[in-house]
Amino acid sequence: MDIKTIAFLNWRYPGGGGETVTHHLGHFFLKYGYRILVYGDQLNADLITEADRQAFTIHAVPHLPNAITVDKQAFCESLKKENVDCLIVQGITNAPFEEIRRQVGCKIIFCLHSIPMWEVYAIRNKRVQDLLRKDFGYRMEFLLIRRPLNRLTNKPKRRTLRTYANILPYVDRMVMLCPEYRQEMEQLLRNYLGPKHDIPASRFLSIPNPLLPPEEPVHTHKEKIVLYVGRLCYEDKRVDRLLRIWHQIEQAVPDWKLLILGQGDEKEQLEKMARRLKLRHVEFSGYQTNVAPYYRRATFVCLTSNFEGLPMSLLEGQQYGAIPVSFDSFAAIHSITCHGQAGIEIPAFSERAYAQRLKEAMLDEEAQTRMREQCYLQATNYDLERIGEEWLRLFKELN
Repeated sequence: MDIKTIAFLNWRYPGGGGETVTHHLGHFFLKYGYRILVYGDQLNADLITEADRQAFTIHAVPHLPNAITVDKQAFCESLKKENVDCLIVQGITNAPFEEIRRQVGCKIIFCLHSIPMWEVYAIRNKRVQDLLRKDFGYRMEFLLIRRPLNRLTNKPKRRTLRTYANILPYVDRMVMLCPEYRQEMEQLLRNYLGPKHDIPASRFLSIPNPLLPPEEPVHTHKEKIVLYVGRLCYEDKRVDRLLRIWHQIEQAVPDWKLLILGQGDEKEQLEKMARRLKLRHVEFSGYQTNVAPYYRRATFVCLTSNFEGLPMSLLEGQQYGAIPVSFDSFAAIHSITCHGQAGIEIPAFSERAYAQRLKEAMLDEEAQTRMREQCYLQATNYDLERIGEEWLRLFKELN
């Protein structure tokens, strides 16, 4: 079967890093004659650009009348009607893989845009205020039973491994962000399934996320700005740490400013926290469709996450000479920073060490210049043309 029509399945569109990858790869594939569809479980219609509307066929994922459960039959019918040859699932583990394989017969590529087993970290860091259900009984059950079990037992790990093991038979490739993640996921699933299950090594693959070519100008005058770009979510992003870090250093660097770009459930709480800490040089700038002007101005781009996959904000920042700063809470940070030559890694999760290293770098213009030049070089490793070629080779293998 020749692959001619490619569909992406996203949780929301547009949105976070995985959705940015959909945008980049979708436009790249168009140049090679592929037809592109984008399905979104949640469509942020106001944020979809006119360029995307003209280039892609965009559909909302059909749901049953309860508005929560995906209508599997209707979704498969839509894929068949659109003659989809290959479905790229952007990290959605509850997609109807078995039904798609049986009813549609298209190739299925599952892409994990985070570290393997990120769900375990998210479950163990869930707070009462993050629960969707507000009734008292459920919240007490969570506090007294569910949260202790999640944190003290391997139940979340076993449940997550079972989810991926159930996906594996129906996908043609399971794509990770780097070789370390590919090796880890393969080994975890082999150990879980046991020797009776013969899993081809070719089922697992690593392809990094691509970057669009930067918009000129790239080499610009840098302002005294520290930048955060991403979702405002507690379970993984932990922007509250960044505010506490900023609280430690703000008075020592009064001519610097922290800009926070993004939306999310934590936005209101973070704004309250900034007021409570009496932070004077913090700005919440919301979701921005074009972040390049901010990267051009920023000297540093920071993350304080519990975990990441291959964070687009750090890679995009490097394209414009914004120096990445992050905890070493995920394996890919070492390649992003070239082990400290093109960025700053801080032992997880010492906020004091983070504040000290960041302040030192803010005051050291010579070190900034040295790291910035390495950033420009490092970003070329994720060039869209280079990464896109890896995808084209994969399509040829699957034909």
